[in-house]
Amino acid sequence: MLLYRAASVVFWIALCLWFSLAVVGGLAAMAIFPAARELPISMQGYEAFLAAEPVMGRQLVAGYLVERVFEVALQPRYVLAAITVAAFVTQLIVAHREKCAESLRRTRIAALACAVAALLVGSVLLVGFRVADKKYRALAGTEKLIAEAIATKPFVDAAHENASRAATAEVLALLALAGLTAAAAASTAGGRRA
Repeated sequence: MLLYRAASVVFWIALCLWFSLAVVGGLAAMAIFPAARELPISMQGYEAFLAAEPVMGRQLVAGYLVERVFEVALQPRYVLAAITVAAFVTQLIVAHREKCAESLRRTRIAALACAVAALLVGSVLLVGFRVADKKYRALAGTEKLIAEAIATKPFVDAAHENASRAATAEVLALLALAGLTAAAAASTAGGRRA
C-alpha cells in the first residue's frame, strides 16, 4: 500500500508539472502577441521588414519571444511524461487487487497513451514548423527578399496550426487523465467504505 501511495504522489506531481509546461507556451503567446501589436518594437536585422510590413514584423518579433518559452518547456515535458508513465504503470501493477472498474482503468491508459502520442507527434510537427519559420525569418531579414518572406508566411502558419493542434490534444488528454484518475480514486475509496 505504501508503494501505491508513493506512486500516486509521484504521478500527480509529474502530471501537474507536465500539464503546466504543456500550457505555458500558449499562455505566453496569449500575453505576448497582443502586447506586440501595441508596442513600438524592433529587432536587429529586421528593420526593413518591420518598416515594410509592420503587422507581420511585430508578429515575427513576438513569435521569436514565444518560441523561447516553448524551447525551455519542451525537454522537461519528455522527462515528466516518462515519470508520469512510470508512476502510472507502478500504480497499475501494485493496485491489481483494487476494485477500480476495468473500463475506467482502460480509459485512463488510453488517455495517457493519447497524451504521450500527442507530445511525440507535436515534437515532430514542431520540427516542420521550425524549418518553415527559419526560412521565413531568413527571407524577412534580407531587405531584397521581403516579398518572398510574405509569400512564405502561409506555409509557416499552416505548420504552426498543425503543431498547435497536437499541443491542444496533449493538454486535453492530460486533463482527461487527471479527471479519470480522480474518478478512479473516488470509486476505489467508495469501494473500501462499502
